[in-house]
Amino acid sequence: MLYELIAIARISAPEALHAEAKDLASTIGKLIIRNNGVVREINSLGAKPLPKIITKANERHFQGSHFTMLFDSSVGVQREILRSLKNDPRVIRANLMRVADDSDAVVGSSVKRALKSLKEVGVGSV
Repeated sequence: MLYELIAIARISAPEALHAEAKDLASTIGKLIIRNNGVVREINSLGAKPLPKIITKANERHFQGSHFTMLFDSSVGVQREILRSLKNDPRVIRANLMRVADDSDAVVGSSVKRALKSLKEVGVGSV
């Protein structure tokens, strides 16, 4: 099944904004590949301020490094990923969604699909 992971990783040091996100994406990617899955795409959405202060593992977070990952895996691997993300202190927030895997559907990140739709409609200078 095709899944999309959307996650926010903590920023532990200002000089290495994306270090935690890179390590987290690498860890999750290795977990997927070890269990016969396929990582299709990883997108960094950059470091952004959070809309509100988020507390996790007794740490207060004001900003985070956002990224998405598109991958194929079994349901068991998906559960393992969710368990791993829940227990990982580097993760501020994470959400895993199943993507419609129709043969005629254009596969891609939901962010890319949304930007493409906005360009087609002509909204803003995206």
